[in-house]
Amino acid sequence: MEQSKKDVKRNVSIFALIHVATYLPAVWILNHRLIGQPVSIIIAFVPIITFSVFIFKLIRCFSVMDEVKQRVHLEAVVIGFSLTTMLIMILFLLSLCDISKPGWFGYANLVVFCWLFYFVGWFISKKKYGI
Repeated sequence: MEQSKKDVKRNVSIFALIHVATYLPAVWILNHRLIGQPVSIIIAFVPIITFSVFIFKLIRCFSVMDEVKQRVHLEAVVIGFSLTTMLIMILFLLSLCDISKPGWFGYANLVVFCWLFYFVGWFISKKKYGI
């Protein structure tokens, strides 16, 4: 059973790296408009597919965790979601005041903040449960 847990965790890590390896080049290529629109659409969907596989593997990884680790990750998701919602709300309200900077907080930046907020929640939850 321990080997199975290690295999599942390794698979999640591999698919996370595959997603990053497809997301970053796709953002760069699409940002610089190096190719036509039909190919751009295909390139835009490649990171979505790799992210979907990563999420599927991550959910499977949760099934082999003990209850405390599951709780830690659940709380991390809740904290991350709450902070992301707060950030989006702040950005929306600032845009109504005409003082937001879209270059600083575009969609790509929100993805980074979502992951950052998840890891903040994970760190807080790990300290709470002493893991």
